[in-house]
Amino acid sequence: MQHTVDDLTFRITRKRRLKHLYIYVRSEGVEVRAPLVMSQKHIYDFVHQKRDWIKKQQSKIHSTPKPRDLDPQELAQLRQKAQDMIEPLVQKWSKIMGVRPQNVGYRYNKSRWGSCSTKDRLNFNTKLAMMHHDFVEYVVVHELAHIRHKNHSKAFWDEVEKFLPDFRERKKLINFQK
Repeated sequence: MQHTVDDLTFRITRKRRLKHLYIYVRSEGVEVRAPLVMSQKHIYDFVHQKRDWIKKQQSKIHSTPKPRDLDPQELAQLRQKAQDMIEPLVQKWSKIMGVRPQNVGYRYNKSRWGSCSTKDRLNFNTKLAMMHHDFVEYVVVHELAHIRHKNHSKAFWDEVEKFLPDFRERKKLINFQK
Protein backbone atom coordinates (compact mmCIF):
# COMPACT_ATOMS: atom_id res chain seq x y z
CA MET A 1 0.00 0.00 0.00
CA GLN A 2 1.33 3.43 -0.95
CA HIS A 3 1.46 6.28 1.58
CA THR A 4 2.04 9.96 0.91
CA VAL A 5 3.55 12.68 3.10
CA ASP A 6 3.96 16.12 1.56
CA ASP A 7 4.75 15.19 -2.05
CA LEU A 8 6.60 11.96 -1.20
CA THR A 9 5.08 8.57 -1.96
CA PHE A 10 6.45 5.58 -0.09
CA ARG A 11 5.68 2.07 1.08
CA ILE A 12 5.76 0.97 4.73
CA THR A 13 7.10 -2.45 5.66
CA ARG A 14 6.63 -3.49 9.27
CA LYS A 15 9.09 -5.89 10.86
CA ARG A 16 8.82 -7.65 14.19
CA ARG A 17 12.49 -7.38 15.17
CA LEU A 18 13.05 -3.74 14.28
CA LYS A 19 13.49 -1.13 16.98
CA HIS A 20 14.09 1.90 14.75
CA LEU A 21 12.87 3.37 11.48
CA TYR A 22 14.87 2.90 8.29
CA ILE A 23 14.40 4.60 4.93
CA TYR A 24 15.51 2.95 1.70
CA VAL A 25 15.55 5.07 -1.45
CA ARG A 26 15.85 3.03 -4.63
CA SER A 27 15.01 3.53 -8.28
CA GLU A 28 11.81 1.49 -7.72
CA GLY A 29 10.65 3.85 -4.98
CA VAL A 30 10.95 4.69 -1.29
CA GLU A 31 10.46 2.09 1.44
CA VAL A 32 10.17 2.82 5.14
CA ARG A 33 10.83 -0.13 7.44
CA ALA A 34 9.28 0.22 10.87
CA PRO A 35 8.66 -1.81 14.04
CA LEU A 36 5.28 -3.52 14.22
CA VAL A 37 4.13 -1.42 17.15
CA MET A 38 5.12 2.03 15.86
CA SER A 39 2.26 4.43 15.13
CA GLN A 40 1.60 5.60 11.60
CA LYS A 41 1.76 9.21 12.81
CA HIS A 42 5.31 8.64 14.12
CA ILE A 43 6.31 7.15 10.74
CA TYR A 44 4.76 10.06 8.83
CA ASP A 45 6.50 12.59 11.09
CA PHE A 46 9.82 10.82 10.49
CA VAL A 47 9.34 10.87 6.70
CA HIS A 48 8.41 14.57 6.87
CA GLN A 49 11.56 15.26 8.91
CA LYS A 50 13.74 13.36 6.38
CA ARG A 51 12.01 14.84 3.31
CA ASP A 52 15.02 16.85 2.07
CA TRP A 53 17.38 13.90 2.46
CA ILE A 54 14.97 11.59 0.59
CA LYS A 55 14.63 14.12 -2.24
CA LYS A 56 18.42 14.42 -2.47
CA GLN A 57 18.79 10.62 -2.68
CA GLN A 58 16.08 10.40 -5.36
CA SER A 59 17.85 13.10 -7.34
CA LYS A 60 21.13 11.17 -7.19
CA ILE A 61 19.43 7.98 -8.37
CA HIS A 62 17.71 9.67 -11.30
CA SER A 63 20.85 11.55 -12.40
CA THR A 64 23.11 8.48 -12.32
CA PRO A 65 23.26 6.67 -15.66
CA LYS A 66 22.17 3.05 -15.38
CA PRO A 67 24.80 0.49 -16.34
CA ARG A 68 23.88 -1.87 -19.12
CA ASP A 69 23.14 -5.48 -18.24
CA LEU A 70 26.03 -7.86 -18.73
CA ASP A 71 25.59 -10.92 -20.90
CA PRO A 72 26.32 -14.36 -19.39
CA GLN A 73 29.83 -14.49 -20.88
CA GLU A 74 30.73 -11.08 -19.43
CA LEU A 75 29.33 -12.14 -16.04
CA ALA A 76 31.45 -15.31 -16.13
CA GLN A 77 34.58 -13.31 -17.00
CA LEU A 78 33.89 -10.80 -14.22
CA ARG A 79 33.34 -13.62 -11.73
CA GLN A 80 36.63 -15.28 -12.71
CA LYS A 81 38.50 -11.99 -12.46
CA ALA A 82 37.00 -11.36 -9.00
CA GLN A 83 37.87 -14.87 -7.88
CA ASP A 84 41.46 -14.51 -9.12
CA MET A 85 41.77 -11.25 -7.20
CA ILE A 86 39.96 -12.21 -3.98
CA GLU A 87 41.03 -15.84 -3.37
CA PRO A 88 44.68 -14.95 -2.61
CA LEU A 89 43.52 -12.15 -0.30
CA VAL A 90 41.17 -14.48 1.58
CA GLN A 91 43.97 -17.03 2.00
CA LYS A 92 46.48 -14.39 3.11
CA TRP A 93 44.18 -12.61 5.58
CA SER A 94 42.61 -15.81 6.95
CA LYS A 95 46.06 -16.90 8.11
CA ILE A 96 46.99 -13.48 9.48
CA MET A 97 43.67 -13.07 11.32
CA GLY A 98 43.47 -16.68 12.52
CA VAL A 99 40.00 -17.32 11.07
CA ARG A 100 38.74 -19.72 8.45
CA PRO A 101 35.68 -19.26 6.25
CA GLN A 102 33.66 -22.40 5.53
CA ASN A 103 33.08 -21.39 1.93
CA VAL A 104 33.75 -18.46 -0.40
CA GLY A 105 31.25 -17.56 -3.11
CA TYR A 106 30.78 -14.85 -5.70
CA ARG A 107 27.63 -13.04 -6.82
CA TYR A 108 26.80 -10.10 -9.01
CA ASN A 109 25.01 -7.85 -6.48
CA LYS A 110 23.53 -4.41 -6.96
CA SER A 111 24.69 -2.86 -3.71
CA ARG A 112 26.36 -5.23 -1.24
CA TRP A 113 30.12 -5.70 -1.57
CA GLY A 114 30.34 -8.75 0.64
CA SER A 115 28.61 -10.78 3.31
CA CYS A 116 29.35 -13.37 5.98
CA SER A 117 26.66 -15.86 6.98
CA THR A 118 26.10 -17.21 10.47
CA LYS A 119 27.82 -20.38 9.22
CA ASP A 120 30.94 -18.41 8.23
CA ARG A 121 30.27 -18.57 4.50
CA LEU A 122 31.64 -15.52 2.71
CA ASN A 123 30.16 -14.03 -0.45
CA PHE A 124 31.80 -11.31 -2.50
CA ASN A 125 30.36 -9.11 -5.21
CA THR A 126 31.94 -9.87 -8.58
CA LYS A 127 32.00 -6.10 -9.27
CA LEU A 128 34.93 -5.96 -6.83
CA ALA A 129 37.03 -7.06 -9.81
CA MET A 130 36.67 -3.51 -11.13
CA MET A 131 37.57 -1.78 -7.87
CA HIS A 132 40.83 -0.49 -6.42
CA HIS A 133 42.92 -3.27 -4.85
CA ASP A 134 43.13 -1.55 -1.44
CA PHE A 135 39.33 -1.29 -1.30
CA VAL A 136 38.97 -4.99 -2.20
CA GLU A 137 41.46 -5.89 0.53
CA TYR A 138 39.40 -3.86 3.02
CA VAL A 139 36.21 -5.73 2.01
CA VAL A 140 37.98 -9.09 2.49
CA VAL A 141 39.25 -8.14 5.97
CA HIS A 142 35.82 -6.71 6.84
CA GLU A 143 34.05 -9.97 5.96
CA LEU A 144 36.67 -12.13 7.68
CA ALA A 145 36.24 -10.03 10.84
CA HIS A 146 32.56 -11.02 10.76
CA ILE A 147 33.60 -14.61 11.44
CA ARG A 148 34.48 -13.47 14.97
CA HIS A 149 31.93 -10.65 15.31
CA LYS A 150 28.57 -11.10 13.58
CA ASN A 151 27.67 -7.42 13.90
CA HIS A 152 29.18 -3.96 13.51
CA SER A 153 29.93 -3.46 17.20
CA LYS A 154 32.94 -1.59 18.56
CA ALA A 155 34.69 -4.96 18.98
CA PHE A 156 34.13 -5.66 15.28
CA TRP A 157 35.61 -2.33 14.17
CA ASP A 158 38.51 -2.78 16.62
CA GLU A 159 39.19 -6.14 14.93
CA VAL A 160 39.20 -4.56 11.48
CA GLU A 161 41.44 -1.72 12.67
CA LYS A 162 43.84 -4.16 14.33
CA PHE A 163 44.64 -5.66 10.93
CA LEU A 164 44.02 -2.63 8.69
CA PRO A 165 44.80 0.55 10.65
CA ASP A 166 44.03 2.59 7.51
CA PHE A 167 40.63 0.95 6.86
CA ARG A 168 38.80 4.30 6.99
CA GLU A 169 40.91 5.61 4.10
CA ARG A 170 40.43 2.37 2.19
CA LYS A 171 36.65 2.63 2.53
CA LYS A 172 36.82 5.97 0.74
CA LEU A 173 38.31 4.24 -2.31
CA ILE A 174 34.82 2.94 -3.14
CA ASN A 175 34.54 5.79 -5.62
CA PHE A 176 37.73 4.85 -7.45
CA GLN A 177 38.12 2.08 -9.97
CA LYS A 178 41.44 0.46 -10.76
